[in-house]
Amino acid sequence: MSDQSTKLKIQEDLIRFMKSGEKEKVEILRFASSFIKQEEKDKGIILSESQTIQVIKRVLKRNQESFDQFTKAGRIDLADKEKNEMDIIGIYLPEEMPEDEIIEAIKESIKNCQADSIKDMGKVMADVKKLHGDNADMSLVSRHVKQLLDK
Repeated sequence: MSDQSTKLKIQEDLIRFMKSGEKEKVEILRFASSFIKQEEKDKGIILSESQTIQVIKRVLKRNQESFDQFTKAGRIDLADKEKNEMDIIGIYLPEEMPEDEIIEAIKESIKNCQADSIKDMGKVMADVKKLHGDNADMSLVSRHVKQLLDK
């Protein structure tokens, strides 16, 4: 993604999709945009780029949970709809770090925090999130931090 803010990119794409008559994409982007606006209203602030990314990740997590439930229930039509929404919304997220880079970032944070046991997991997680939170899958980070500090 360019230097352009994610919120602005979503708004511009929303207008473009409205003009081109892509109703499904308009609906999906309005949905994502409403989550961002609600978060700003609830907190009484204008979200930073990082906070906007976190809101979009929560929207995607919600879609993923629905997708999993629909798949288990055999409702492939609804699962496909959720998958399509995830594909469209996912475009607005920064590229995720590969797993090997995540492990290196964790090792660096362990060194920076002088962590030597699982008791230090919180400090390491906070450091990784501060440095790479928008680009790292934090559930993957958590798993690897546990493995590396458990030794």
